[in-house]
Amino acid sequence: MVIFDLPFLVFIYLLIVYFLGGITQGLLGVGLITVVISLLSFVLDVKQTIALVLVPTLVTGFYQMIQGENFKNILSEVKYFLIFSSLIIIPGVFLLKILDSSIILFFIALILFLNSSLTLLNKIILIPHYQNPGVQATLGTINGFIIGVTSIYTMPFVFLLQSLQYPKEKAVQFMGLAFVFYSAVQIITFFSIGLINVSTLVPSLVVTLPVMIGFLIGKKIRGIISENIFRKLFHCMLILMSLIILANLVL
Repeated sequence: MVIFDLPFLVFIYLLIVYFLGGITQGLLGVGLITVVISLLSFVLDVKQTIALVLVPTLVTGFYQMIQGENFKNILSEVKYFLIFSSLIIIPGVFLLKILDSSIILFFIALILFLNSSLTLLNKIILIPHYQNPGVQATLGTINGFIIGVTSIYTMPFVFLLQSLQYPKEKAVQFMGLAFVFYSAVQIITFFSIGLINVSTLVPSLVVTLPVMIGFLIGKKIRGIISENIFRKLFHCMLILMSLIILANLVL
């Protein structure tokens, strides 16, 4: 995977997309992978896009994870969810390797559309008995498999997050903790089955720079603009992108 061989304008577009993904991650605590996959699906193969975004996800997730004083408390409350979702990523990645990219894109578009529609309609789905180890294990299993196949961290992750009703900063720290677990497992699994190699690290580090610049800017403006308005605009964009992806797949 050599991003430097891309046409100049495509390369610049790629850097801008990662920058925008970083802003979204810094502002909302989530959205880097979603933005990158959505906006790059037209110029890069989805498997290449996923491989490129794992290192920036690990870096930004680690930054979010160490911000705040709730680490131990969060870990004790969601440990079963994190364990099962992280482990089940592995078989999901194996399926990702053998599936055709168009099928993966279809599921990504479907998940983005459903998640964004629920958000815009203010549909809050709460998980009964979410503290129960069995419930967390079941939810984590579904979540991990979806992440393994699509690298989309939204559903059903967001349902547990809504159920926990964490304040904003604690929610951001929880998302960072989860993203560190998930991206680390993905990187190890991708390496083990040959989806990425050492040569992938250089372009991954290159795109990490605009991501971190955007991330720090997004973190700064989190307290300046209305997060609610930005979130609605973000999900409107995701619905539009999911429809465009589906239209391209059909046509």
